[in-house]
Amino acid sequence: MNVTIESFFCPYCDEVAEIFLRLIDTILLAGSETELRQGIENLKTRVPLDDYFVYGFGAHHFWVHQRKASGPDAAVQTQAIEN
Repeated sequence: MNVTIESFFCPYCDEVAEIFLRLIDTILLAGSETELRQGIENLKTRVPLDDYFVYGFGAHHFWVHQRKASGPDAAVQTQAIEN
């Protein structure tokens, strides 16, 4: 699997920086889509992932956008993609 970070990450607080690193570790350590899905579900139980990131699975990739600090309903056009 290949991981591509297409733009910047905004570490506006310590918690979001720690969660971002855990998210990247989860993506990098996954050996398959099933492991990635399980890893993301496990991460969601340990940290408030949904408070800081919007993410999902496409047909052949996993995408992530960071939520804006000023409005959690809006997302920064920052993403990490795993193919």
